[in-house]
Amino acid sequence: MRTLSTSECHNMVKTVTVRALKPIRFLLLIPVLASMLMACSTTQLPVTNATRAPSAQEADYFQVRIHTRDGKKLAATVYQPALQAGQSAPLIIATHGFGGFRAKRPLSIYGKAILTGEAAIAAWKAGYWVVFYDQRGWGQSQGRVHMMDPEFEVDDLSKVIDWSLSHLPGISRLADGSPAIGMIGESYGGGLQSLASFTEPRLKALVPLASWHDLNSIAPNGEFRTAWGAVLLGAGGITSGFDIGEMFASPWNSAFDGTISADMAQMMYERSPASYCDKGQAPHADALFIQGFTDTLFPFQEAEKNYDCWRNAGRDARIIGLQSGHAMPWPLQKIRGGVPFFHTDDMVHCGEYEATTVDTIVGWWDEKLRGAESTVPEYCVNITEDRGLAIVDELPAANQFSVPREKVTVPLAGAFEWLMVPFDTGSDIFRAMWPGVDLRELKPNGGFGRPKFIPLYVARGDDELLLGKPRIDLRVAGASGGKSMPMFVGIGVQHANRRRVRVASEQLTPLTEKGIHRLELAAVSQPLKAGDRVGVVVYGFTAQFPLNSAFLARNATVKGDIWLPLTREEDVALVPERPF
Repeated sequence: MRTLSTSECHNMVKTVTVRALKPIRFLLLIPVLASMLMACSTTQLPVTNATRAPSAQEADYFQVRIHTRDGKKLAATVYQPALQAGQSAPLIIATHGFGGFRAKRPLSIYGKAILTGEAAIAAWKAGYWVVFYDQRGWGQSQGRVHMMDPEFEVDDLSKVIDWSLSHLPGISRLADGSPAIGMIGESYGGGLQSLASFTEPRLKALVPLASWHDLNSIAPNGEFRTAWGAVLLGAGGITSGFDIGEMFASPWNSAFDGTISADMAQMMYERSPASYCDKGQAPHADALFIQGFTDTLFPFQEAEKNYDCWRNAGRDARIIGLQSGHAMPWPLQKIRGGVPFFHTDDMVHCGEYEATTVDTIVGWWDEKLRGAESTVPEYCVNITEDRGLAIVDELPAANQFSVPREKVTVPLAGAFEWLMVPFDTGSDIFRAMWPGVDLRELKPNGGFGRPKFIPLYVARGDDELLLGKPRIDLRVAGASGGKSMPMFVGIGVQHANRRRVRVASEQLTPLTEKGIHRLELAAVSQPLKAGDRVGVVVYGFTAQFPLNSAFLARNATVKGDIWLPLTREEDVALVPERPF
């Protein structure tokens, strides 16, 4: 059975339309045109076992439907590479994040603005087969969203691989005879491939973007990121045709009041690579983990924990720390790129290695699926979007500082911080007239209307970095009779000659009760300049957790220790950093 290519199909429709010169003839041809357009929208491919292209084929793309185990149909776009007779090409499976959809054509939102689509299209142009599909319940695929259930979403991926191997002629084989298959996806699609790699041995080279090790990272300390919950609910509702009933069912609906139930925490853990790693199970695929330091949904540590799991299992794993990832709109986070809620750096800067993020991904696939020379470094960190460093083994260690006892008014501290932006900007203009005015003693400020900032260190030179994983050992106390005392902490940076205190990672960690809190905060990657003050910042309210704050004003105190990952750029790739 011969299949019309996309260009042939569209040209035929155009020819028929042009020949319908008279209106009456055109009306008679409407049913014919409708059937032809339907045929163009979905291509039926014959079953083939050919491991090499039986005849020459041009680069093209077309739409298909793939059947799942439970009889649903997944919509997919197949990007066919140009091959000569007898040639073959590796296969890349691509899929989207929560609430997303596939790149139906090269000129599309995903094809031009989302890293998953950009890399998939680049791979196609570099001679790869690419199957980009809508996960069940999203886009044009049938079925209900099951929130990354291994029996549905993960099993669907295996069916996509089955279909690809039986319908696409000329998929390359590796030296051991297995098919050369890579995968890419961001967020929800990143979690899918990481999970599938424990049960699907045909996957060989993964690229999880901005994904999770333990899905409970969306609810640090059991407190659901309710601002992101609203975004995911809204976006998911629109792109799934409001077929998101699972989000309203138990145990997922426990997140609506801000604090997740034990059942939800357990379910999210079971749908995470963490559950497999903790049992000593090994993934089948090598992986290039790409994560953002300012990702306010899945912090950088999620990629690092996956990286450690993969390496402990003997797999080749590499990690790239970008600045961006999941991002809330301004003023909650800095404006980055033109796509709301998700953005990734265009370039990877890693010592002597410098390349576009897309080229880095394709280079990874070339190495793993085509046997090309290894070019992708093991551990890269973008310090800014314009420069970065190569890291040896792990991020630098942190330095301990004592946090004096300070008062915070909950929930007023920081509640109206976004309103202060124009006032801060205006005062900075006058402050800049007196250079060095900010090089004063480290005095805490805020705690009532403004967030409490407790500065602990002043940068001495322009070569210093805040790079690594901060830790806290803080005691929270307060005036209320109960145990509840919700506040949110992070690493604050007040740049020289600036009034505003910025959260280095752009994300805060909730501390829900009185008592001692010993935990790791979100990793940071930020350059410092002489005069910049670094310390701990405490909010009583943050728009990142709008339903998690207290509703009655009360006084609280914090005291303890914090470990700040301070280093100098010249020492990052060496053994210990200089002490401060």
